[in-house]
Amino acid sequence: MNYEEAISYIEKVSCSGIMPGLVRIQALLEKTGHPEMDCNVIHVAGTNGKGSVCTYIASILMQAGYKVGRYVSPTLFDYRERIQVNGEWISRKDTAYWMSRVREIDERMQSEGIEGASAFELETVMAFLYFKAMACDFVVLETGMGGRLDATNVVPKPVLSVVTSIGMDHMHFLGNTIEAIAVEKGGIIKEKRPVVIGAGRQKAVDTLIRISLERQSEYAVVRAEDVHMTYADLFGGQQFDFESYKELQTRMVGRCQPWNAAIAVKAVELLGKMTATDCPVQLDVLPKDVLSEQVVRKGIASAYWQGRFEVMEKNPSLIIDGAHNPDGVQSLVDSMKAYLSDKPVILVMGVFADKDYRQMLEMVSDCSDTLIAFKPDNPRGLAAEQLKETAEPFFKRTLAAKSQAEALAIARKIGEGNHAIVCFGSLSTMAGWYQLTGRKSSDEEYRQNY
Repeated sequence: MNYEEAISYIEKVSCSGIMPGLVRIQALLEKTGHPEMDCNVIHVAGTNGKGSVCTYIASILMQAGYKVGRYVSPTLFDYRERIQVNGEWISRKDTAYWMSRVREIDERMQSEGIEGASAFELETVMAFLYFKAMACDFVVLETGMGGRLDATNVVPKPVLSVVTSIGMDHMHFLGNTIEAIAVEKGGIIKEKRPVVIGAGRQKAVDTLIRISLERQSEYAVVRAEDVHMTYADLFGGQQFDFESYKELQTRMVGRCQPWNAAIAVKAVELLGKMTATDCPVQLDVLPKDVLSEQVVRKGIASAYWQGRFEVMEKNPSLIIDGAHNPDGVQSLVDSMKAYLSDKPVILVMGVFADKDYRQMLEMVSDCSDTLIAFKPDNPRGLAAEQLKETAEPFFKRTLAAKSQAEALAIARKIGEGNHAIVCFGSLSTMAGWYQLTGRKSSDEEYRQNY
């Protein structure tokens, strides 16, 4: 299989949709020699913030000199973005090679009467194989959805688990209460393995503490109020204090980012307690010997995660944000109120039909009187006219665009250079904003060359 054939194959398998459960992937891992056992895994789950927290953790570990694998879900720009080592995406050649191997084993299992794996399961196994082959010191592993039955939840002894902010999303899979969703996310907490809890809502925190105690796992809770802002600038980043760390700096300007960074700081502090026996894979140097305050500071300062309250253009301000559920939108609203309260805002929104878009519209209406709707280029996308109709009670002016490009063009025309434009609603639209503004993804040069 070449790269194009590998992508065609995985797209075909993806038609089966989401398939929670661990039986299929465990069978596949057994047939591939259990590569997940040969990785020092930091497992991260959560409704919001897990991508940013993973970015901060990986950045700190790379500053310490470690080779860090990272498994990303969802991707923004390219299929290969989901599997990275020290920030570089897996090559087209390696994607084809490892997918061919996984496909061959999966098809052999199907011939033996075993149910075929889902696309996410195949990708997860491919990632473990690649990280093992690349001899990664650590793997920062992001769940796809939930935790307990997520395909990533096959590592019996992660070096650390992290649960970020928990909110109401994917309820048809995870449950209809915060406690139920917390139980699903808390499924990544393993017996006698440490965990950082940044779940936000008290009911979620209490549930995760109970799970940690039941599993005799050391835990640390990081709350938003533990972080104290000292400086924030839309174009210059943020500065904050957290426990003994004073004036930590981050380039990411979303108001939730200092909290996400603090969760990562606490995570590496727990890694600093590791002994050689805690690591499935031997390290040349233990974290306690290299994770200095200077390394942590540099890691936080250099971390960047695209599509999260990201300023694409300065004058007038054009900002994109992947907020796609009520909790994510609350963070977006907090950021708009902090940075854009002195100027009128035009909102541009494209969202999936299975999201709570009515509540999201009501929440953002405090920040603007104009909303432009469009349908994301995705089968799950909500029709622009339907979104417009739902938005009408909350906004003075609503418009439906025929495409993402037209939506931005309308916003620019209406704003006449005097309004900030904020685009949000789905991570699937982030690549489109990059294309429309002529910006490049962080790995585009690598992607073109390999």
